[in-house]
Amino acid sequence: MTDHPDDAGAAGEPIPLVLLHGVGQAPMAWEDVVVSLYGSRRLLTPWVPGLRPTEKQVLPLADSAAALDQQLMLEGMQGVDLCGLSYGAMVATRLAADFPERVRRLVLIAGQVRPPRMLMRAQGAALKLVPASRLADAGVSKDRLLQALDMARSADLTAALGQVQAPTLVLVGAKDKANQPGARTLAAGIPDARLRIVDGAGHALNEDSPQALVELLHDFLD
Repeated sequence: MTDHPDDAGAAGEPIPLVLLHGVGQAPMAWEDVVVSLYGSRRLLTPWVPGLRPTEKQVLPLADSAAALDQQLMLEGMQGVDLCGLSYGAMVATRLAADFPERVRRLVLIAGQVRPPRMLMRAQGAALKLVPASRLADAGVSKDRLLQALDMARSADLTAALGQVQAPTLVLVGAKDKANQPGARTLAAGIPDARLRIVDGAGHALNEDSPQALVELLHDFLD
């Protein structure tokens, strides 16, 4: 019998929290959130499988989720709370659908179900204008980002939404107009999900509104 994530913290120890970055970010993008949460629970900020600059190629969402599931098992994390931003939110959704026993609660920030092709093309065109050296300084590979956008363009998580069993909080910044339709689709399609539009926030809540995000995480996860 597989333990449910709720049972993993029955002894009083908080459930670990896994934070997945978005395209154009590295795990350090969670630094301000981690500092605020430090000591409250075990935290893991891994590279989204397939996005590490040293990896040869971006993985399909299902493969990325499976690789992350394996990493969690190797870390000894039988059950986790999972939070993902943008592309990381898509991988988190896939993991929660494919491995429901692993995820106790799910937080999706600026996620998408079927990313609009026009939005993906616009992001790709903008990314091509950014010097690779500037991205490398942040620990990010330009080639890997372009591949990730191509992967996201063909993704469709519609069938996965109904398989998510974890209570889910869908977040999107009030200024992030491009991702609000996707957030609403996520919240409508995932059972037991609720939507929160964060006042004054943009796309990357972990970087531009970290304290607001920390408060939302505390309220939902605890």
